[in-house]
Amino acid sequence: MSIEYRVEGSGPPFVYVCGIEGSGRLFYKQSEDLARDHTVISFPLRGEGRYEMSRLVEDLAQVLRDAGGGRATVLGESFGGLLTMAAALEHPELFERMILVNTFPHFAQRAKIHLGCMLFSLFYTAMKAHRTRVARGVLFGKDVSEDDRARFREHTRVVGREGYLSRMRIIRDTDLRPRLKEIGVPALVVAGTADRLLDSVAAARLMAASLPRARLKLLEGTGHVALLSDRVRVREWLGEFEEF
Repeated sequence: MSIEYRVEGSGPPFVYVCGIEGSGRLFYKQSEDLARDHTVISFPLRGEGRYEMSRLVEDLAQVLRDAGGGRATVLGESFGGLLTMAAALEHPELFERMILVNTFPHFAQRAKIHLGCMLFSLFYTAMKAHRTRVARGVLFGKDVSEDDRARFREHTRVVGREGYLSRMRIIRDTDLRPRLKEIGVPALVVAGTADRLLDSVAAARLMAASLPRARLKLLEGTGHVALLSDRVRVREWLGEFEEF
């Protein structure tokens, strides 16, 4: 399977790895700015069939190789951060640096993810509709505009059942904590303090302490979908790598 991806701008490669919704279309608020001097690449996660983390790791590696221009800066958001770390373990030669946003090496709420896998498997359409309804109170901070909330709903309206379930099972079955010390890629670990979907701050502190070359950045008052915040500008984060 070839990976279809979107390319904007020119310059050093910057790759966005999306969350569990899998569309790859939620980087729009940052991509235009970065594309002024980067080749910004975003792509959808595979939506068909049942697969494991290893398949997505090779998909990401293919995108990184196709990006050209040497090693890439990779930003992984939520589930995409988990995938980014897994890929950095297998293909460190493809990474220049990585930014991990509201993500985790292991999903701490075990009962919640096991129940979620079961319910989404049995009642996918109803559960997906429920998740969309509760997004306002769970996914967004006050710094995300109504227009951006509407665009989020539009971009995530159609999500393939099998792909979504595969990604939920990957979250359930993956624990990268024992291997974090093996990831030598410079990492900026970012967490919103108002994330109500998961305890991003606790996960970020764990990652920042375990990754050999990591720096922690907390976003005060920002929720889970941080990249849609009116107060977030990813370009400004790149300068923090100069302090590594």
